[in-house]
Amino acid sequence: HTGPLCEWCVSNEQYFSRKEGGCADCPTLWRFGILAAALVALAGTIFLSYQAVSRIAVKALRRIFGPAVAIRLSQLEARVGIQPKLKIVVSFYQVATTLGPVYGARLHEDFRDWMSVLEFFSFDLLGLTYPDACIGSMSHRLLLAALWPFAVILLGSAAFAAHALTVWLLLRNPVWQSRRGRRWQSGTSGIVAVDADGDGIPDRGVVAVDMDGDGTPDHIEDVDVIDTDGDGEVTVSELNKRRWRELVRETQSRILYLAILVAYFVLPSVSRSIFKARMCESFGISVFDATARRSYLVADLEVLCRSDDEMYRGLDAYFWAFFVLWPVLVPLVLLGLLLWIRRDVRALRVTRLSRACRFLWRDYNARFHYWELADMYRKLFLASLVLFIQTDDGSSKLLRLIVASVVSALFLTALALVKPFKRFDDFYLACTANLLLTCCFVLGTVVQICESAAYEDMCDTLVGFPSARGASSFVIVLTVTTIAVSLVLVVLKSISAIRAPTIRLLSNRRPPVMDLSKKCHFHGFISHIWSTGQDQTHTIVRQMKLLLPEARIWLDVDCLKNLGALEESVADATTFLVFLSVGYFKSRNCRRELYAGLALDRPFIPIHEADVEKGGAALEVLKAECRAHCVDDAGLGTYPSYLGPAEMVFRIFEKEEPILWVRVNAFQLESLKSIALRMLRHSPYYMRSPNILTAGAMVPGEVPPYAFVGPVTILVCRDNDGAWSVAEEVQEAAKTGRALAPKVAKDGVVAIREADDALETADALPGNSRHVLLLYMTDRLWYDQDGTVARLVQAAMDRKITIAMVHEQTPNLGGCAFSTFFQG
Repeated sequence: HTGPLCEWCVSNEQYFSRKEGGCADCPTLWRFGILAAALVALAGTIFLSYQAVSRIAVKALRRIFGPAVAIRLSQLEARVGIQPKLKIVVSFYQVATTLGPVYGARLHEDFRDWMSVLEFFSFDLLGLTYPDACIGSMSHRLLLAALWPFAVILLGSAAFAAHALTVWLLLRNPVWQSRRGRRWQSGTSGIVAVDADGDGIPDRGVVAVDMDGDGTPDHIEDVDVIDTDGDGEVTVSELNKRRWRELVRETQSRILYLAILVAYFVLPSVSRSIFKARMCESFGISVFDATARRSYLVADLEVLCRSDDEMYRGLDAYFWAFFVLWPVLVPLVLLGLLLWIRRDVRALRVTRLSRACRFLWRDYNARFHYWELADMYRKLFLASLVLFIQTDDGSSKLLRLIVASVVSALFLTALALVKPFKRFDDFYLACTANLLLTCCFVLGTVVQICESAAYEDMCDTLVGFPSARGASSFVIVLTVTTIAVSLVLVVLKSISAIRAPTIRLLSNRRPPVMDLSKKCHFHGFISHIWSTGQDQTHTIVRQMKLLLPEARIWLDVDCLKNLGALEESVADATTFLVFLSVGYFKSRNCRRELYAGLALDRPFIPIHEADVEKGGAALEVLKAECRAHCVDDAGLGTYPSYLGPAEMVFRIFEKEEPILWVRVNAFQLESLKSIALRMLRHSPYYMRSPNILTAGAMVPGEVPPYAFVGPVTILVCRDNDGAWSVAEEVQEAAKTGRALAPKVAKDGVVAIREADDALETADALPGNSRHVLLLYMTDRLWYDQDGTVARLVQAAMDRKITIAMVHEQTPNLGGCAFSTFFQG
């Protein structure tokens, strides 16, 4: 071996091995192929195993811990937010691993082998699998280093295309359903034909494609015309053509997602590999003259870094071509994609292109969806572009480290000011990673000073460390600290994620898709009167933001800028929420909002305040108020075709049952879930696939389904009006709800018996059943003539029998405030 460090093997069939301390024979090309195939197979195996294990694990957890715990654990990955944290950690190590080769800050030899494991984060496939010197000339290495990611993308594209072709061949039968009905089959792709006018010919359809077989369409969109040849009939051939086009589009989206993923992870390492054609290191060539130095190409120590060197000059064309391709064009293409979808992202609209690019923007607030590009340019500069500084001997000087420290500090400041992340834990982790990276560059100057032999005892004199080993130890500690902080944040977020009260759909255990139509910027407009509904509506909006963090609900105190623009505000929302309280229909502005909602044909979501003490009233009272005041001609000029109070009563009270607003925690959650489901039902995504919402929604921490595990006898007093009906409802629920509960109840396990005979007769209660006295609490509870109810309650208390109190909330059925029962 030869070269300035005696680390360059003369034979082309050998490479210098630091482990063996000399030249070693190059492995055969079969080894490279086997290793590359093994990596691809390993990645595919991990992905398939993850899919299989995750499904098996959910079933096992459900069986071991019950459905409630299983649901929480199955949602843990999405709730913790693995993707942004992984990106932050990988980005940190992609830059940190360049401290040695780019900045010349090499750790002490005692730590180099231990830290070599971090080179995995560079995603340098060639460097990890095959020695550079064995590939061939420097030009061949540049070609291979710059083009292998395209081979990965082509291989993945071929796999996606094969999968799409298989789906099309195996599932060619279209999915049909007449009228407005839709049907979805798990693991299929097809068109649901819709006959809107009842003439027997489908007028439009819904194209649904499920690529991953999870039972949820990956893409759904309306088809305006299915009859492509205009013959008045829709043939199977036409449907298959439409399905094939949709499969092709979905496959294109998946290929784009793969290309973005590959470009994101390999851009720093590929760019650094390209810069190997410019990365030089200077060496002293005379023991008598310290200034006499000569620079060699680090990747090929046979090449002199001089313009008159033919081999060095021959790399110019390769370098500039690949420099334009990777560090210039790739980020510009990604920037162009983000600019193209910026309106959809900011409006929370899910389109095919925005979904394919979700890896770039979904972790950030809509205003800062471009932040990934800023972070990418930061990594690109620190990992490769900084090599333009002092190309000949920059790795042996401090200027690169100083520039990198300043750039990292400036980026950290911008990150702290902008706060682009959706989640605070991701923001804190990103700040921590950038702070530690800045510290690494600062300490890199210490390491380089201590490694330098320009002056005797320079490390001890200038820094204070007796040797370079102490400075290296500090860098090691900071690197390990990043791992520790990341793990702590993930654990803490995992604990809080299990308890976080956000809505998940029961059909797929995922958060709902909160998309918007192109004409709207809000999911809902909430209309209320200040005198009796202000506090309640503010509570509703705050709680909905907790359950659906991405929901946008128009509330006057937050969004109203001009009272004369109420109609425009109603038009800017997908749904119209009406909070029904006393005096609502008397308000002229409230009626303006109502007429605007009718004119725009917005879906009405009525919310009923029933508590009289909180400004509520019975529905009949509110209907009467509506009939008395909603008599404006032409809807105050907003709705010329207004048909009168009957139309308003139908839209608010009769078309859909108003949602009862309840304040008690568990019941309030049910009210909020009902509001959320109705809002989602009218969103563009779920209008195309309403069956996803059929199973309902759940919130971690809510009251789970229960079942009776043993015989229970419900004691009912005949003088307690309505109690017998409630008992029968419980008895029926015990039969129909068995499948939802973790423990199954048997038919007939719940019996109903009159409390008069059971409690007033000695030894009348058999011991083989648990007895519960049901007390139906209405405004007439204690008004029975003989005082039987009070007497039976006292008897139950004397005999230590559990009393189950059922508090009626609806005024029409005798509901009243709970405090009424304590008034003497």
